[in-house]
Amino acid sequence: MAAGSGMGQTLDRPHFDIEGMVIVWAADPASNAPIIGDFILDTGNGTTAAASGDTDLIAEDMHTVVTGTLSATQDSFSGATGGIPFVLTNTDRGTINTDTNDDGKLSDEDVFTAFGLTNLSNERFDATRQSSSFYVASNVPFAIDAQAFTPSTFTEFILLLITNMQMSVTPSGDDGLSFGASAQPPHSGGGASGFAPSFRLWDLRNAQNIFTGNQRTALTNGTIADQSVRFDAEYSIGAGGLAGYDLSLGTFDFEVEIVYTVFVP
Repeated sequence: MAAGSGMGQTLDRPHFDIEGMVIVWAADPASNAPIIGDFILDTGNGTTAAASGDTDLIAEDMHTVVTGTLSATQDSFSGATGGIPFVLTNTDRGTINTDTNDDGKLSDEDVFTAFGLTNLSNERFDATRQSSSFYVASNVPFAIDAQAFTPSTFTEFILLLITNMQMSVTPSGDDGLSFGASAQPPHSGGGASGFAPSFRLWDLRNAQNIFTGNQRTALTNGTIADQSVRFDAEYSIGAGGLAGYDLSLGTFDFEVEIVYTVFVP
């Protein structure tokens, strides 16, 4: 009888799968508290939000915030806040800004001194802009599509009045909650890179891509806010005629809803 040694084997295959993840946050309209509005997992591939197949784990929409604060933008425009100020040009006193008390609106609190007309006197909006922001943290490059909606097809013409829309990224700052201490711009070219050229809201009647990044925002260890960057949108109205407002257009209030969809391409 011969004695021999016995031997056995066992296999163990630990497996960890870290999904691509994008977190979008802004503020709660009710309390102005920062909230996460979208939690997106990369579960598909595609060059547009509709085709990407990504999963958004939070169904509700979120509201942007006023740039430089964590106050949510209002749900709807209130006519009682006053009208958009404009400038009077080529008067006998030169150019007159109708916002005499510098509160950003034209109302009965503004006071004028009589002025004379010339054959070139005119009125126009001057650098009339609105800005808003939202925040994004990611462990993967992502893209953003945008689409503008008006109350009806008949009112689509108002999209022509908002002549320009621009977006940029602010990598870090403090808006009541500091952000970006452990972040990098979502594009290697910096905060102004990765965006589509400037365009009118008229161009967004159908969804279009407005940003495509090539790197994650999270650079080093940190909190969600630390690893977030701020996306800033600016909308402006041009001066006169078809490029902006003229007295021939009368009086009106209008509001445009723009839906930004963040996805992993």
